[in-house]
Amino acid sequence: MPPNRPDDAYRMDGHKLFWHLDRVQEWLEGRDIAPLHVDMGIATGCNFFCRYCYGMLQGRRGATSGLCMPKEAIVRFFSQAKAAGVRSVALIGEGENTLNPALYDALDHARAIDLDVSLGTNGLELRRDRLEGALAALRWIRFNISAASEAGYRWVHGIDADGFRRVRENIAACVDIKRRLGLDTAIGLQMVLLREGFPEVVPLAKLGRELGVDYLVVKPCSDTYSGALDAPVKEYHDLEAIFTEAESFSGDGYNVVIKRSKLDNNGIKDYDVCYGTRFIIAISGNGNVFPCGHWFKFRNDEFCMGNIITENFRDILTSQRYQDVQRRIQTVNVNRDCETNCRQHYINRFLFKLSRKPPHSNFI
Repeated sequence: MPPNRPDDAYRMDGHKLFWHLDRVQEWLEGRDIAPLHVDMGIATGCNFFCRYCYGMLQGRRGATSGLCMPKEAIVRFFSQAKAAGVRSVALIGEGENTLNPALYDALDHARAIDLDVSLGTNGLELRRDRLEGALAALRWIRFNISAASEAGYRWVHGIDADGFRRVRENIAACVDIKRRLGLDTAIGLQMVLLREGFPEVVPLAKLGRELGVDYLVVKPCSDTYSGALDAPVKEYHDLEAIFTEAESFSGDGYNVVIKRSKLDNNGIKDYDVCYGTRFIIAISGNGNVFPCGHWFKFRNDEFCMGNIITENFRDILTSQRYQDVQRRIQTVNVNRDCETNCRQHYINRFLFKLSRKPPHSNFI
């Protein structure tokens, strides 16, 4: 790590497969493995209109246009996932999961069965009367907030000043509960960086420190290779001075993490095959299971592997359909047919190198 750069304690600009080498070894041996992690949606609608949202390309339009997964299905899946060998579930897609009233009871169940769960949210509709229990169940909660000014917030998220105030107050409430109850729950902010957001990076780093959260992470916008979201991938290289100034607010338990590995790659993947979906899969708010969230609306009939509302998750994992789709993913052109800087990017780089054993490998 370069001098004076803050520690990336959560390995956000990297991966954690080194701590799951038992599952990696099973994969190397060609065995059928359960995913280590699931990105899950329990709602398909969203009350925000974020300009960087990949779901907008997939047809997401407003909170009332979506649906909420039944509580029974969520609770059943949590138990089945843990039994199958899944080690963590992140409620980070595909819509805004706090819109599902079953969220809090589901989190209580995850805590009861000791399943690692987390939540990504815009933070507007968090229920204060259920926050203590939710935070006690969550390993981390991350607020998607890509601007520190009212004007910038309105531009990127489509939400007015009153909404921005409510989000800040909810973040502060989470920090207060964490401190008062002595919880280990990590509370973070996430900024998806668009061109208009460049002036917001440093103020947002300052705001995160003022709010008392554990971290701010700055990441590139995932885009189509045709540039549908106008991600400024060629301009990220010019922001080092801004990134360094933002990192200067780190300290006393607060870290500003810049995902340089993704911000510096021009949106191009330096591997040919996606193996990451063997370890990270995605579930839509309607219960459909996919290798990753990109396929929720694109070629979804081809890549849907089952539905947790109507099927047992273990049956999905052991089905021929699951194996066929996972093999089909390995034929996808990762620099044309999917998205830039995808969810599996970090582990894909590792797995691709690991799968290509060099000559004389004993000479370490």
